[in-house]
Amino acid sequence: MLESHTLKGAAELISRKSDWPMLYDPTALSQNKVPVAAAVYYDDMYVPREYTEETAQVVPNMRLWHTNEYEHNGLHFDGETVLGKLIAMVRGEV
Repeated sequence: MLESHTLKGAAELISRKSDWPMLYDPTALSQNKVPVAAAVYYDDMYVPREYTEETAQVVPNMRLWHTNEYEHNGLHFDGETVLGKLIAMVRGEV
């Protein structure tokens, strides 16, 4: 098992970094013309639900699936079900 203290130095370096590149372009997202769907995990340990919802508000044609059935690793844990649900949402079947 990896001890948390072994990562302390790396965590300190990351916390001091201030020149991160932009993760996404809100202007480009706001120009979306195709249907899209995203899973919003209530218990996501990495991305607060509110951040996902704020980003989704910028994207036209966005459909959100709010779920507590999965956590951040929904696609890895049960990809067939999660991806199937998202595809069905985009197709307007759900």
